[in-house]
Amino acid sequence: FAGQTNSSHLDVAYMNIKWWEQAQFQFGQFKMPFSLEERTSSRFIDFQERSFVNNTSLTAGKERGAMIHGTPFKGFNYALAFSTGQGKNTNDVDQREDSKDVIVHADANFAEILGYKDTVIHVGASYSNGDLAPAVAGAQRTEGRGIEFFKAAAPTGTSMERTRQGFETALAYGPVKFQGEYAKASFEGKNASGVSYDNSMDAFYVEALWLVTGENYADAYKKGKFDRIKPKNDFDPQFKGGLGAFELGLRYSEFDASDFITQTAGGVANTPLLAASTAATSSVNAASYTNKADSLTLGLKWLPTANARILLNYVKTDFDTPITYSTGKTVNDDKTVMMRAQYDF
Repeated sequence: FAGQTNSSHLDVAYMNIKWWEQAQFQFGQFKMPFSLEERTSSRFIDFQERSFVNNTSLTAGKERGAMIHGTPFKGFNYALAFSTGQGKNTNDVDQREDSKDVIVHADANFAEILGYKDTVIHVGASYSNGDLAPAVAGAQRTEGRGIEFFKAAAPTGTSMERTRQGFETALAYGPVKFQGEYAKASFEGKNASGVSYDNSMDAFYVEALWLVTGENYADAYKKGKFDRIKPKNDFDPQFKGGLGAFELGLRYSEFDASDFITQTAGGVANTPLLAASTAATSSVNAASYTNKADSLTLGLKWLPTANARILLNYVKTDFDTPITYSTGKTVNDDKTVMMRAQYDF
């Protein structure tokens, strides 16, 4: 369960049948098989927050559905899922005859297949397709989670087809790792006036990380995603032993929704689909959204033990066009310093 304003809601609840490693069956509300960054637990992600690729319009997250998945041989994983396509804790109330989301994912670690130790050569791809009610729309906030800089209004009409594609790779040797992903979503349909539209958005990130204290990323890689990093030597509070593990990271990320023309203070966008929403849902004035941004994140991480992490991140986001806070201040960029201390058990 997870907390929400004045309430709580279900985060995940599922049953997984593991009679065979090669073909497991999962039912309930769970994380869909899409995106390396999304599949990696928030306990173990490389930076404090995920990149622009982690957007429900671009990548499938936690949804209700069923899935068959498995590892048919060492180093290769696959998954085929069917979901409502409407996000977490959302009933399917659309009474049209529509298709649910079909999600396909596969990844391989060629280093594991070839028997290379201390190495990860991960390549994966994801695909989803389904019909949605036109009320579904997209939004994006900064990686520092301070500002929602893009929001698309719901298209009119009776149906919308959404297709999502994702590609991922991670290359690691010893204490050095390079990782990147690209995701694209296309929306097709007809508005209430019968005008056809075909709009798309995409995002990508590339990152480099270095475990200064010499731990091995391959030791944290399990079945297509990265897990817990274990320090060579846990931190000794009396300074007679180890210092734990230290990691430095750098990430560059871009978001582009140029097809989705934003509304301006002087008028409403004239495309058949997706002007900016006229109702502000964050600290930004809705009349000043932008549809493109890039972000640079610098990260320092300290792991006193395998179960504890302290993260310090600096995030700078540059907007393609200026945006305006509800206070009236107009800015071209956003700078955020974030820190988190966490312990999991």
